[in-house]
Amino acid sequence: MAMAAVWRRACSSAAKSGVVGEAGEAAAAAALPAKKGLWGRLKSGKMGMWLKSLLHDYKEACVDIVVGTKERPGRAAAYVSLLAGAGFCGYKTPCEASFESILLEASNTLLLLSPWIRNGQSDSHVQRLAKLRNQGRLMYRSLVLFSLIYEEPYDPECDIYEARCEYLRPRLSEFPQRVLDVGFLGYWWVLRHKMNNFDINEEEFKYLPPHLKTISSKDLHSEKNEILFDEKYKPVVFTERQIQQMES
Repeated sequence: MAMAAVWRRACSSAAKSGVVGEAGEAAAAAALPAKKGLWGRLKSGKMGMWLKSLLHDYKEACVDIVVGTKERPGRAAAYVSLLAGAGFCGYKTPCEASFESILLEASNTLLLLSPWIRNGQSDSHVQRLAKLRNQGRLMYRSLVLFSLIYEEPYDPECDIYEARCEYLRPRLSEFPQRVLDVGFLGYWWVLRHKMNNFDINEEEFKYLPPHLKTISSKDLHSEKNEILFDEKYKPVVFTERQIQQMES
């Protein structure tokens, strides 16, 4: 009997210790942190924290913009107009190909005229641009809102000493003198201005008498000239007497 009681007590204590051990292992496993996935590691890492901070700053900036727009709508409208204008100017900035196209068009237009009719200012400007282009000295530079065409002293591929020496390069203060055209809002304004009245040679009227160099409204007889121009298309009507005279 005594041996049976001792055996039962030993078995019950072993069972209790096994249950306690399993419970302890389960509690320890629950206490360990769960393994994080890739997205979790990114969120808790340095990059994730930096992105959170960046998004938070952008959110606050957007909120400040909305609040400022409501408080000062006039200033906000002015800023929006400036940004829209800058974007439109940047979109309309002419490219280098457009300048070459308009230069060739101007050159061909002047070639169709007699040298006695061409405007000397237009002809000399176009000839200079064409010469610089053939020499490789005509440069293009886009400045986002507008473009520039300027002159370089040498071709970029030229390897002579004067072209490569940094001490012989043109000074920055001389750059405005080398600018030949400005492209803005889709136009090259200098060439467009030079081509105004390209078919009027001012040298033709240089040696005219003073009273012929100026024209007033009294010297214009456009109405009378138009009447005479229309009358030349009317049929000629002869009287019987005129017909008899021609027959005799």
